[in-house]
Amino acid sequence: MTFDLRQLRHVLALAEHGSFGRAAAALHMTQPALSRSVKVLEEQIGAELFERSATGVTPTDDGRLLIQRAQVLIQAADELDQEVRRRRAPGSGQLFVGAGPYPGDTIVPAALTRFVAAHPLVRVRVLIRGDWDELLRRLRSRELDFFVAETSTLDGENDLDIEPLSPHPAYFVARSGHPLTRRAVVRAEHTFAYPFLALSRYPPRVLAPMLAARQESEAARPGRPFPAVELTSLAGVKRLLADSDAVAPVTLACVRDEIDRGTLVVLGTEPWASSRYGLVSLKGHAPSPPAAQFRAHLIEAEAELVREEARLIARFSPRGTRAARGTAARPARTVRKARK
Repeated sequence: MTFDLRQLRHVLALAEHGSFGRAAAALHMTQPALSRSVKVLEEQIGAELFERSATGVTPTDDGRLLIQRAQVLIQAADELDQEVRRRRAPGSGQLFVGAGPYPGDTIVPAALTRFVAAHPLVRVRVLIRGDWDELLRRLRSRELDFFVAETSTLDGENDLDIEPLSPHPAYFVARSGHPLTRRAVVRAEHTFAYPFLALSRYPPRVLAPMLAARQESEAARPGRPFPAVELTSLAGVKRLLADSDAVAPVTLACVRDEIDRGTLVVLGTEPWASSRYGLVSLKGHAPSPPAAQFRAHLIEAEAELVREEARLIARFSPRGTRAARGTAARPARTVRKARK
């Protein structure tokens, strides 16, 4: 039996998006055309690949087997295509990188600015996700060249190469005039009396002390969900912070402009509040030239971010630097910025 790579791509898209409508939109084709393509492949194989329902589709056992094999075939075909393109046009190719929300808002755009200018023939795709498990799955299926995200839960994964980057202190941030700005010192337990926003899934090293702090404030607001809102968009988090009494832990570089304008203020921090991400790739898998060059730009952007954050910490929360590194017993003092 001869497989059509185009049909296999259709199957992979359908498995990823879970519905013919969403998959067709992602493939830039009509839904009936996608349905016919999958149906023809099912007839060729002699088995149904997906169970259809009113809510979408899920792969059958035969479908899951085909999807696993199709991922390998498509990856090999893409790598061959990249190699042919590189030979025809030196400096060309494609790069697919994953990122967590914090590096996705800071060092990835900075690195992209330099990379795109130096490599105009390389096509770049960036997948930003708050759940690093999905990034890991895509890395292992060879959909990503590498990713930069939280790594504290990946230490036991023997098939990974992990290059840790610098830790970045996180601070509780809220709108100007928030009730907590009246406190001399703001601790984690104080923030849980207000809607708490999450930009990404919390790793155990952060979640455990956060839940312990929440226990101390549970009597004040019983039944409040935690987090109240979970978003993967930093822009969405900042909008909610500015327009409500919500509180969110973020790195200062992510909200520098809003703090400068006075729409958001820094409340405080805790020793355990930080973002610790790194560069993650498959062990024994040599990076392509574009991937190696982009990694170099990321490391350069990371060094610049560390210097910028040191300036921001000194400016907005001098004691927060020590607290975030675990050398101070108390969190940073409240920092207020007067309205102009």
